[in-house]
Amino acid sequence: MSAPIAKALITMPRRILSSVIALGLVAVLPGCGEKDDAFEMMTPPATPAALLKHWSVPDFTLTERTGQPVKLADLAGKVWVADFFYTACPGPCPTMSSRLSEVQKQLGTEPGLRLVSISIDPEKDTPAVLKLYAEKFQANDRWLFLTGPKADIYNLARDGFKLPIAEPETPGGQIIHSTRLVLIDQTGTIRGFYEAAGEAGTAELIRDIRKLLTASP
Repeated sequence: MSAPIAKALITMPRRILSSVIALGLVAVLPGCGEKDDAFEMMTPPATPAALLKHWSVPDFTLTERTGQPVKLADLAGKVWVADFFYTACPGPCPTMSSRLSEVQKQLGTEPGLRLVSISIDPEKDTPAVLKLYAEKFQANDRWLFLTGPKADIYNLARDGFKLPIAEPETPGGQIIHSTRLVLIDQTGTIRGFYEAAGEAGTAELIRDIRKLLTASP
C-alpha cells in the first residue's frame, strides 16, 4: 500500500473508514498485498475459539494392564484423552490406536497428559492381552489400557461419554462402537470429540490438548 493511501486511511473519519472496510474497497486498492504497519494496526487480531464444556465423566474403577486399579480420581488434575476399543477389532481400532500413538509422539513428555484406552471386549482383553497390544504401539506408562466388568464399561461408554456401543449383529462379528477420541480436562469435564478416521481430527486434538495444558480449565 502506498504512503499517500495509508495516510488517507489513518486520517479518514472512523465512520467512513468502517464503511470502506465493510465494503471491501481496501482490497482493490493498488499495493494492498504489501505489508503495511499502518493498516495492520487497524485490523483486530483473531481470537482463538474457546473449548466448549460438555458434561463431567462419572466415577469409575477399572483395571490397568499392569493389574493396578484406576479410578477417575487418579486422573484428577490431568488432561486426558479416552477411546473405546478392543484388541481383536479388525476395523478402525488399530487406526484409533495409531492416532493416540501420534499424540504420544508429539506430547508424550507432558507430565500433565494421560491417554486412556478402554477395552469394550473385557472377556478377551485381559491385562496380559492389553500389555501385548500396548507394546505394539510402544505405549509408555502414561498411556493407560483399561479393562473391567463388561456392564460397567458399556454403561461408562453410553451414559458417561454418550458414545454408541452395541453387541455384534452376528456371533463373532464386530462390536459396534464409536471411533471418536474424547478430550477431558483436569476437572473431569469433557471438552471435545475428535474423529479418528482422518488426520485432521488428530491435528485438532493435539492443538486443543495444548490449549488445556497451558490454560485453566
